[in-house]
Amino acid sequence: MVDLIGASDLANEKIHFYVPDFYKNAALYMFMADFLEHIPQWFYDDFDIAAAYGSFPNCIWNGGRTSFDGISRPIMDKVVEELNKRGIAVRYTFTNPLIEEKHLTDTFANVCLDAANNGKNEVLVNTQVIEDYIRDKFPGYKIISSTTKCLKTIEDVEAELDKDYYLVVLDSSLNNDPRIFDIEKRDRLELLVDHGCKVDCPNRVNHYIEIGKSQMEFHNPSFQCPYVFATFDEIMQREHSITRERMNEQFIPGGFKHFKLDGRSFPPEKLVDSLLYFMARPEHRARLKEIIKKEVYANKPVW
Repeated sequence: MVDLIGASDLANEKIHFYVPDFYKNAALYMFMADFLEHIPQWFYDDFDIAAAYGSFPNCIWNGGRTSFDGISRPIMDKVVEELNKRGIAVRYTFTNPLIEEKHLTDTFANVCLDAANNGKNEVLVNTQVIEDYIRDKFPGYKIISSTTKCLKTIEDVEAELDKDYYLVVLDSSLNNDPRIFDIEKRDRLELLVDHGCKVDCPNRVNHYIEIGKSQMEFHNPSFQCPYVFATFDEIMQREHSITRERMNEQFIPGGFKHFKLDGRSFPPEKLVDSLLYFMARPEHRARLKEIIKKEVYANKPVW
């Protein structure tokens, strides 16, 4: 049974979107935030871009996807500054399942934490060793339980919500379970709306382990998930995806406020399609996509 919240209670509520790869896509999110501020009528009026998740490249604590590139501290500081001043939190994906106590002194990981240690930012975790370290050494971060924990039962999710997490990211295999609407603390659940993986993929946990190993050894994973090649339209037709219509008609009235967009491995056009589908009014999407292509990806043959 869906427990609908009264329309008057939702009138002044914003839903919160969490978008992929704050480093690689920083210019895109800055543009989107500025465009939203100056031409809000092109967008739905019920949301904000609350955080962008990911990692600065080469951080061995990073999980979920590998990230490699050269970077300096001034660039890190600028990315954090520009996103934060637009109200977008930097959310680190420190979910490498292979991290041990001996890795906690890693210089670069601690530089990353120091760069965004201003009380405005967040960290996704899936291991106790990283969680305990951040709570002790960098207590200003909001700590979020990652979907990479692969919690498959409602009871596990409820137990996770009883812990001291700012948010808990639901495993997308539970998106269609009607019992999630009975979870008392569902306003702290974050739903992954367009997961690129198939529902209940039997290789998912092993893939996270392989990705963690690859990040630590500085090479790309040897496997290639076949599901990442789906178009955005194909992803939205999957049973565990949450369309904008279902979000408006079922999940928001049902008490959910936090929605995560997949896409750290998406090519630019696919990512832009995802952002505009969830954020822009249909009649303005095509024009806005062309503007983004010109202004953000100028002189880059990205699509």
